[in-house]
Amino acid sequence: MQKIYSGKQLDILYAQAAQLDKLSAQDHIERAAVAFERELLRHYSLGGRSIYVFAGAGRCGAYALSIAQTLSRRGHTIFAYLFYRGGKLSPECEAVRERLPKDTFRLEEVFTDFTPPKIASGDLIIDGLFGADLQTPLSAGYVGLVKFLNESSAPIVSIEIPSGLFAEDNSGNKLDNVICAERTITFDSPKLAFFFRENEPYVGAWSCISLGISPQAQHGIDTAYYHVQDAALSLALQKRPRFSIELPREKALLLTYVKGHIGKTLLSARAAFRAGCSELHALVPTEEALSLSLALPELTVHTPSDEAKLLTGINAYRTVVIGEGFGTDEEALHLLESLLTPSYSRPFLLEGDGIALLSSDRKLLKKLPKNSILIASHLEMDAMFGDFRSDRERLERALELARECDIYVILRGTYSAVCAPTGTAFFDTTGNTGLQTQGASNVLAGVIAGLLGQGYQSITAAVLGLHLVGLSAELYAGRYSERSLTATSLIDLLGEAYHQLEAK
Repeated sequence: MQKIYSGKQLDILYAQAAQLDKLSAQDHIERAAVAFERELLRHYSLGGRSIYVFAGAGRCGAYALSIAQTLSRRGHTIFAYLFYRGGKLSPECEAVRERLPKDTFRLEEVFTDFTPPKIASGDLIIDGLFGADLQTPLSAGYVGLVKFLNESSAPIVSIEIPSGLFAEDNSGNKLDNVICAERTITFDSPKLAFFFRENEPYVGAWSCISLGISPQAQHGIDTAYYHVQDAALSLALQKRPRFSIELPREKALLLTYVKGHIGKTLLSARAAFRAGCSELHALVPTEEALSLSLALPELTVHTPSDEAKLLTGINAYRTVVIGEGFGTDEEALHLLESLLTPSYSRPFLLEGDGIALLSSDRKLLKKLPKNSILIASHLEMDAMFGDFRSDRERLERALELARECDIYVILRGTYSAVCAPTGTAFFDTTGNTGLQTQGASNVLAGVIAGLLGQGYQSITAAVLGLHLVGLSAELYAGRYSERSLTATSLIDLLGEAYHQLEAK
């Protein structure tokens, strides 16, 4: 997993990298400049356009000056502006400034007054005024400078983080005074603010480039936030010994009581099997049992006549899925309450109707077995706890809920987060807009149930399941278009998503 560091933690990281990796600030800044140029060329054609670089007095300004020098060496037309702070530069920025060859590009050093240049729409702006260590809103002349840059018609690419934006919590920030970047290129760690919808107008599209800092240098820097990576999940995949075919099989149970929802049950069941579940049972209305059996012969189908026996032996199942089709009326609420007894200690998996029932009676949250998993969209979280002012606030409430109830909460969104009872959040950036298709949440529930049914721990099942579904969406978009993605397509590509992880 990739750690998501705060601005202060980045300073500690770079100090440890200098000590353990012998990576000096100068070497790190030069690496950053080369990596930034490479990433910039992936998205922009630089030929024939002027590039305006705005550098601040801190480490981000040092990046900006080094990037200006690198681009100038490639023959690009560069106009750079270096803004001193109180007449001074940081040691890193001062060192880069002193090493700049004379007459390589136009550099204007700004101490007080600044005359803005005329920037054409075909030009490019590189913003390196302030970095992730900013903790107070911009003021004085920087407000006017940000306004000037935002009102220009040229695209803005920010270094590390858009100037004026805080790396974590922006609830006390003045967002009118923040750079609105088209793209942000950051180093070594994504910033927590990138994952929140309210910051998208400022961050734009973003990418994070690793500059080769070793795991040893990162050791001991604790963080509550992680960015999920393929490599870490490939190590989490269970081994399948040759003779495991002879071992007893674990199983999972889907409960559907409402007629007309058999299609969603089928999606979850198919997804669970594709995720690797060996045995899956489903309780469905009598009228729909035959249709489901014919559509998915691998599934063991039960009818209401089996209910008493089935629920008496509920401890035989690794997990019970309470999802769409369970029902949301008083009868369903009483049934859920009867299932949440101390005698059943396996984790429940709740989504759709299950979340709606918890919203109608939040006392049930405290009765959920330890390590249960909730899959909730932003709208469902708002319905449960009231409207939130921001994604950051919603995440904090989800983390609080996970801690209070000793459960896992998957907050589904553009960047979904798995919130753990330890207070840790795992952000997954796979997937695309195709995941808004109807039935995608049923597929996700099925995949996670299938992983739980194989014996995966709740945290692994939640993070791995979310990632597999996201990878499936990306694989589909790579061949066709995310516009035409369906829930069935997600299921069909789960095998290839597994293969991608196994190849790491």
